[in-house]
Amino acid sequence: MNENTIAWNDIWKELMDGHQSSDHKGSRISLWDSKENAERFWKRSQENRGRVEKTINELPITADSRILDIGAGPGSLAIPLAERVSHVTAVEPAKGMIDVLQENIKTYGIDNISCVNKRWEDLDVENDLDGPYDVVIASYSLGMPDIQDAIRKMEAASSKYICLYWFAGESPWEYHSRILHPALYGKEYVAGPKCDVLYNVLYNMGIYPDMHVFPLEYTNRFSSIDEAVDEFRSRYEIDTQQQETILRDYLQSLLEKEDELLVNRGFSTRVKIFWEKR
Repeated sequence: MNENTIAWNDIWKELMDGHQSSDHKGSRISLWDSKENAERFWKRSQENRGRVEKTINELPITADSRILDIGAGPGSLAIPLAERVSHVTAVEPAKGMIDVLQENIKTYGIDNISCVNKRWEDLDVENDLDGPYDVVIASYSLGMPDIQDAIRKMEAASSKYICLYWFAGESPWEYHSRILHPALYGKEYVAGPKCDVLYNVLYNMGIYPDMHVFPLEYTNRFSSIDEAVDEFRSRYEIDTQQQETILRDYLQSLLEKEDELLVNRGFSTRVKIFWEKR
């Protein structure tokens, strides 16, 4: 790297640090340490199975493939992937998520998923994994402070392909947070780094991936305003009655009535970043 090259990994670190500092909970992992929140996430993923199926159908897999799923959550990808490949290793740091994943493994009678309950940045590729893997995938789970180091570890774990999914613009939750944070906490919300920074980090590393940008819509349906408040409360730290009122008023203005339900539709632009290991 010459002296005129922009240090994109440092930009990623700065943006991620600003994002995490503005997060009132302090860490996204703490959100998913709650089993109740993890169960909500699993339920939403099952209601939006079309995206999951499309993601899996785009992967270069066979019945003999071995897959590493980084930030596997409750198994939204790992569970259906396990039915089509030889083995899946699911890396997931949050306690609530790993608990629901392990319950889902039992429920679906799956015997070819192994779980690693660690943050990717704390994991040792040689000692904690049973690699190499034909495909390493990280689907909206790139909240690592040093993304360059994270990618190097992904390449070390892969024998063939790496597939990342990330954000090409503001996500629905970032939109809500941008509006709610000043009212709830008296400070601005800082969004995390997007795919432009990620691409340039890869470029600086000599990786020139295929990129596919696509729209994504998901729908949350609630039976009552109280159910919606409970769902959103899981994302925000509500300590006072005033904060509760702010959140409730926001949702009443946001949600649309559809039959007997209250509906929140989220629209965003995402990107698939894919490359074959050199």
